[in-house]
Amino acid sequence: MQRKEAILLAATEHFGRYGFRGASLRDIARDAGVSLTLLNHHFGSKASLLSAAVDSHRRLLDERTSALSAVQHAGPGSWGVHELVQAWVRSAAANAATAEGRRFLQLVTRISEDTSHEFDPDVQTRVDAPARAFVEALQRCRPEASRRAAESACLWLRGAVSRFLLGAQRLSEPHVEDGVAVDIDQDDETRLVSFLAAGIEAALDAPTTAHAAGVIDAQESALAE
Repeated sequence: MQRKEAILLAATEHFGRYGFRGASLRDIARDAGVSLTLLNHHFGSKASLLSAAVDSHRRLLDERTSALSAVQHAGPGSWGVHELVQAWVRSAAANAATAEGRRFLQLVTRISEDTSHEFDPDVQTRVDAPARAFVEALQRCRPEASRRAAESACLWLRGAVSRFLLGAQRLSEPHVEDGVAVDIDQDDETRLVSFLAAGIEAALDAPTTAHAAGVIDAQESALAE
């Protein structure tokens, strides 16, 4: 393995486990088997290293976005929330079945939740590209739903799928079926997709009550004073 590849592998592991602030360049260099001086020579800074680690998984990010695009190519009326959720779950489960994919999912989850604002915002934009694609697709099949509702639904989806695939109590362990690594049984996938799709449909159907709108207005007025 080349030194830069070893550094990116260790960086993905540490950023995914500890987040941007918690990851240590010294520890990354140690696990990559290089000196801190060499790491700094190749990447210059912690923020640059994170950006490079995300870029090293560009293919997996693009594949998740492409999976959502493929669903929509079926044509109007032939796909909906269920198909979008299924594409998301299958893409994530395929990632979680391999060591590289699991590191990628953990990195995406950590960076998406990072509130430190200590790294280039473009990194967050790249990581969130599949989520934006999901929100836009959701609005195409449910144009009556607000953007806020679609974004909230995407947050629930991402959190639930990460919990089921990466959490301590996972749905299933990675295994091989017909020579292909998989991370979720077919029955578990069916139940998970049905559960999430039904929840998203219900959330998109839920109206914004006059009471809730009044509370928000009151809060905004109080903040303005």
